[in-house]
Amino acid sequence: STFDYTYMTPSTLLRGLRCAIPFLALCSAAIAANPPPLPKCCVWRVTNAKAPFYLVGSIHALTPSDYPLPSAYEMALNDARQFIFECDPKQDDQFAKQFAAAAKFPKGQDLTQKINPKALAWMRAHLASVHLAYNEKTKKYDIRVGSFDENKQYRAWWVADTLIGVPGFANVSYERGVDNYLAQKARKAGKQVGGLESVTEHVNVMAGMSDMDGQIILLDTLVYENQAANEYNHMRSLWRKGDTDGLWAGDERRRKEAFWIEQRLIDRRNIKWIPRIEAQIKSGKPTAIVAGALHFSGPNSVIRLLQSRGYKIEQL
Repeated sequence: STFDYTYMTPSTLLRGLRCAIPFLALCSAAIAANPPPLPKCCVWRVTNAKAPFYLVGSIHALTPSDYPLPSAYEMALNDARQFIFECDPKQDDQFAKQFAAAAKFPKGQDLTQKINPKALAWMRAHLASVHLAYNEKTKKYDIRVGSFDENKQYRAWWVADTLIGVPGFANVSYERGVDNYLAQKARKAGKQVGGLESVTEHVNVMAGMSDMDGQIILLDTLVYENQAANEYNHMRSLWRKGDTDGLWAGDERRRKEAFWIEQRLIDRRNIKWIPRIEAQIKSGKPTAIVAGALHFSGPNSVIRLLQSRGYKIEQL
């Protein structure tokens, strides 16, 4: 999703164990009949669907060392003929433009009028701004670093994600995230890609928040800034093991402090997605649904909501 420091914060990838034992060729039939169990990861399969159907837990920002992905991710890549993400990757340019526009205050307003004065003083002392300009030739945003006040026209949630968020960690980037990796692989293989949410819906996950809720996100990011890297790595390690209970527990603090924001970011979207996912299951087309790992954790997870409708799901 957009700024999912919560979702993004779920964890890195568990490297699959790949053993080459050439001298056991005579035992290949027995090995094929009784393959060793794979280590668990954040990939699930709907076993009573008409065609192969996968639920794939993502981390939106990773490092080069997090690759290769576990074998279950490659299984989904091979079996699925279409990949459906939180937002359609084919509309990335449109999303980037709408998201950047939604992140700005209307003319005559800026963040200095909305934020706690002590927080504002801290940000002026510690944060540079990231000045964005869309480059039509490269289809990307050129970045220039300046003073914090150069970007005071941006809303609090954008500041939290862009100036302080996880992508600031060494070697961590959205370009290396699971979503981007799978989208590139799928499109290169000629597979279809789509989105669970329209561009407008995806933008409004953040843009539809009140200024007060945006300030809560920003202040939470500032207060826990020194713990952010350790928290990210902890959640990433849980994800590597497919530990959804651990991921849910790792999100407990934010749920206690502002449960309505977490419901907006996770639970309500899960509920909205279920009819769209179920329609894909019934279509009989081999499919992989790709979303942040927290969407597959907790009592209102996509997994539990589908199970309540009679679908049988196994973790790979």
